[in-house]
Amino acid sequence: MFELVVVLYQMTYLESSTITSLNKLLASETFPEIKKILIFDNSKQVNEPEGLDRRFNYHHSPSNVGLAQAYNYALSQCSDETDWLVTLDQDTILTKEYLQELIKTSLESAETIVAIAPVIKDQKQQISPVRSDTLRPLHSTLPQGNQTYSQDIMVINSATALRVSFLQEIGGYNLDFPLDYLDHWLSWEIFEYQKDIQILKVSLAHSLSVLHNSELTVSRYKTILKNEAMFYTKYQKKLLKDYKKQLFIRSLKQLFLGRFTFFKIAITIFLKDALDKTD
Repeated sequence: MFELVVVLYQMTYLESSTITSLNKLLASETFPEIKKILIFDNSKQVNEPEGLDRRFNYHHSPSNVGLAQAYNYALSQCSDETDWLVTLDQDTILTKEYLQELIKTSLESAETIVAIAPVIKDQKQQISPVRSDTLRPLHSTLPQGNQTYSQDIMVINSATALRVSFLQEIGGYNLDFPLDYLDHWLSWEIFEYQKDIQILKVSLAHSLSVLHNSELTVSRYKTILKNEAMFYTKYQKKLLKDYKKQLFIRSLKQLFLGRFTFFKIAITIFLKDALDKTD
C-alpha cells in the first residue's frame, strides 16, 4: 500500500503540476494501491483544496519548515498497513506509466530494496539518478533505468518511493538538511545500511531550480552551499578534499563574473571549512 506526500511552497494546489497531473490520473484510473495523498503546504496563506480526489488530505504549516520536517510529518501519519511513502515536489509531472510500473515493481522487490525511483529529466538533461562518487555528476556516465544499485548513485526526492519500515529504522529524515542535500544524505544513508535502490524504466519531467542560475537568490545560494559543505564534511568524506578544491574554484568564478555577494558566500564557507576541518 502507498501513501504520497506533496510539499507546496508559495504555490496553490491548482498551480502544482504534481497535484494536477496526479488528480487527473486518479480520475481516470482508480489505483486502489494509493490510499492517501497528503498535501503539506509550507506557503504563508492557507489554501484548502477543492474538487480533488477524496484521498487528498491537506495540512498547512504556519511557517516554511522545508522538506525534511514535512516528510517526517507524513511518515508519522502513515497507517500500519502502509508499505511505501512516495515523496513529491510541487513541479513533477506524473504519468500513468510511472504509477503502474512503480506499483508493479514494489510487489516484486526484494526486502533489500528500500527505494524505488524513476529516471527524472529537466528538459533533455537527466538529473536523477546521477553518480554520487563524483563532484560532476551531470558530466559523467549516468546511471541507467531498469537497474538495481547498491552504491554510488543519488536519486532526488521527488517521485521516489521509500520503504516505510526503513525510514522508521533510520529515525526518519535528517533535520540537518531541511531542504538542500536531503536527497544526497538519504541516498548515502541507504547504502550505509547496505540496502539497494531500484531505478524504474519510466522517466518523468521535473524542473530543477539549481540548474537555472537566474532563479537562485542570494539566500538560496548560501543555504545550498552551507548544506553542501555539511554533507561532504560529515557524510561523503571521501570527496571532501576534492570538494574543497571545487569550492575554491567556484568562488573565483563568481568573482570573475562580478557576482561579489556570491563570491563572498563561497569564499567564506571555503575558508571556514579549510581552517576548521581536517581530511
